[in-house]
Amino acid sequence: MIRAATRLALATIPLAVVAACSGAPSDAPAATNAAMPTDNTAATVRDLPEGQRTAVFLRAIRDAGRDCQTVTKAVEVTAVQGTPTWQATCDDGAQWIVAIGADGVATVTNRAELRQADGTAKAG
Repeated sequence: MIRAATRLALATIPLAVVAACSGAPSDAPAATNAAMPTDNTAATVRDLPEGQRTAVFLRAIRDAGRDCQTVTKAVEVTAVQGTPTWQATCDDGAQWIVAIGADGVATVTNRAELRQADGTAKAG
């Protein structure tokens, strides 16, 4: 199974969204990822306005090396092994499972990879 983990920088997401919309390059140094000082990152993500929440998922997907230009939909689904989980749909129709641990680390995978990890993928 291909797994990728990324540290969510929730404190910088609103700034990143605004910066992406500015259109003009900036001489300011790039924001660095930082861990949230709380262990309730999933609740923080859950409480974000929809636009910011989808930006968090887009950042997690891209940081995991997955292809996605825009997250068009994000729905919270049944937790995976007790970890709060969302299904994020990209503009190309790709669906990613984003599980956010208490430490703020997001694991990004897809359903086929989950089936392989569980040993339920069909051979051939």
